[in-house]
Amino acid sequence: MAFIQENRWNFAQIIAPLLLAAWGTVYGAFAQTGSNETVGQKAIKQFETTPLQVVNLDDHIFLFSGDGENIVAVVGQGDTLLIDSGIATRSTELSEAIYKATARPVTRLINTHWHLDHTGGNPYFGSGGVTIIAQENVKKNLTSVQSVSFVGFRDGHYPEMALPTQTYSSSLTLHQGSQQLSLVNYGSAHTDRDSIIYLDPANIVLVGDIFSNPFYPVIDLGSGGSIDGLIHSVDEVLAHTNEQTKVIPGHGPFATRADLRAYREMLAHVRERVQELVAAGRTMNQTAAAAPTSEFDAKWGNGYLSGNVFTEMVYSSLKKGNDGMQPSSGSANSLPRSGGTAALSQFE
Repeated sequence: MAFIQENRWNFAQIIAPLLLAAWGTVYGAFAQTGSNETVGQKAIKQFETTPLQVVNLDDHIFLFSGDGENIVAVVGQGDTLLIDSGIATRSTELSEAIYKATARPVTRLINTHWHLDHTGGNPYFGSGGVTIIAQENVKKNLTSVQSVSFVGFRDGHYPEMALPTQTYSSSLTLHQGSQQLSLVNYGSAHTDRDSIIYLDPANIVLVGDIFSNPFYPVIDLGSGGSIDGLIHSVDEVLAHTNEQTKVIPGHGPFATRADLRAYREMLAHVRERVQELVAAGRTMNQTAAAAPTSEFDAKWGNGYLSGNVFTEMVYSSLKKGNDGMQPSSGSANSLPRSGGTAALSQFE
């Protein structure tokens, strides 16, 4: 254990300056938020400076926030399974916090998708022999240079040690300690390679960046993301949870099913308004100028994306026609409610 930790720290010391230089290149590529600060600068400033906080979600389940996004550790008898790895430049800090909380080494790491605030620690953990797990297309993303439209960052190519070695297509079941983890990909959403992770019997669901609380989401069109797919994935999560489920978003404080339902309603309203403008032949600039998000900006517009940028993403998604799923008919309130083992049985 000591040998692994020591070599990870040496690795981090060697690679950190290179990663910082790469992130410096990234800064200038992010889209403008409507102020002098870019989306990327706003996000990375928070990722780099927010104190790391630890919350005990359940028996032997810990949430680490502040390191770019929400990271969850599930502790077994002799080891720890980690969900997402944060940004590269805080890998050592994160690793020390995890070991302090769990007193067990990380042996498996799940990436919910490929974006650098969720995979930046992969080289650090992978260098210590940690098995990395993800939806099969995540590995393809990490093996080449990728970019995100409207946000504009570029990331990759990741070294071999940082790549997933265990992948799945639509679903995968894992066990860690007393918990069953059901990984599911519902198709196009934030990307088309997002993993939603249900923990049973803890009744916790990790949704990655299909939900940030309470912020407008990024729709990564270049990675197969879409507004209709995003709504569909949220509907699926609502259908497989109950009012007691703890919902862990990709960013922001953990939430309730009611919070997720309110988010779904916002998505559906904005989509409907943008679709009306698209059908009327409005351009992207004209659609943004019509402010279809104005009703929601006070609550959802305080994150990395302004209402205007989110409108442009929704507009481009609808115009592109890459929506792999249509929103469910009816409201989310009418969806069946379940939870615990019953919610997970279809994935076994």
